[in-house]
Amino acid sequence: MKKIIALLLIAASVFALASCSQSQKQEYLNSLVEDNDFSGVVLMTENGRTVCEVAGGVEKTNSNEPITIDTRFCIGSVSKQFAAAAILTLQQDGKLNVNDRLEKYFPDYKYGNKLTIQHLLDMRSGIKEFYDVEYIDDAFTELPTGELRGVVTNNNSAEENQKLLEDWLMKQPLDFEPDTNFDYSNSNYFLLARIVEIVSGESYNDYVHETIFEPLGMNNSSFIDEDDFRSVSHLAAPTVHPQTVYVGVTMGLGDIITNARDMDRWLTSLRTNQILTEESVKMMTTDYTESDDQDYGYGIRMNDLGLFHTGYITTYQAIAYTDPEKGVNIFIVTNDDINPDINVIDICWGLLEKTEEETKA
Repeated sequence: MKKIIALLLIAASVFALASCSQSQKQEYLNSLVEDNDFSGVVLMTENGRTVCEVAGGVEKTNSNEPITIDTRFCIGSVSKQFAAAAILTLQQDGKLNVNDRLEKYFPDYKYGNKLTIQHLLDMRSGIKEFYDVEYIDDAFTELPTGELRGVVTNNNSAEENQKLLEDWLMKQPLDFEPDTNFDYSNSNYFLLARIVEIVSGESYNDYVHETIFEPLGMNNSSFIDEDDFRSVSHLAAPTVHPQTVYVGVTMGLGDIITNARDMDRWLTSLRTNQILTEESVKMMTTDYTESDDQDYGYGIRMNDLGLFHTGYITTYQAIAYTDPEKGVNIFIVTNDDINPDINVIDICWGLLEKTEEETKA
């Protein structure tokens, strides 16, 4: 009996410590909503167990429908890891190789004999950025550059805009010789999505749905181009409506709409190898920048704390983080990036700092 009581006391102590640890993080998140008018979602899990979560704000500015942990958001450039994963699944199936030269897929491209798929994935291609960043109505707004402005518009279909963009990119000079520098360019990931279409014989959206979303049970994930994104059910709308071109040209680089639980499934898959093999994940999470102050793999950044990527589009700001060794996932997103008191990166690192403090304690 004494042994049983002792074991129960130990178990109670462990539970109390875990609850205390969880409540400290939860208190930190609760303060975001209470003190900073946070509109968005935070979800932190460890080996499938929810460590802490918070949701604040309303889905539409003209309604009282509250944002919940299941609310959907645009995630901007966090989408890039899905384009990279789509390429790697095709490589796993023997349908392409990241060392393939682009002339195999774009026969008329002037630099197709110099560039490989790898150069697109690791942002070492030298291909010109097609976006200019402006702030319209205080929102982070990316618009087609130069002669594309006013030509690539929402008066066109997604397919028409994609054709215009692809034709423009095929004519542009490189900013530097391939593999001599790292330079983040959205153009790389648009072309990767096009390669997925060329090789698979289906639309990029359909391929990602069938190969990634459906196997992982990501039933709340879709693409900006599939519908008028503002009509998507349970989507947290941007807090302002800037003149942003969405149709077609976000493909592969900033096109995904999803929610916290779906993102948790995706991040978990990077350590369970449900979609990508161990070899593919290693390729995806290797730093190719040759830089002391930047780290970039295939659509994923990395540092001493783990793997992550941020995303910005209109008033959405997101970060997806995972530490595969510890089984920790964090997804943070807001539809109100213009709130000066909210920065998703700071919130993510804040959660990790509190985790470290609790471990030392």
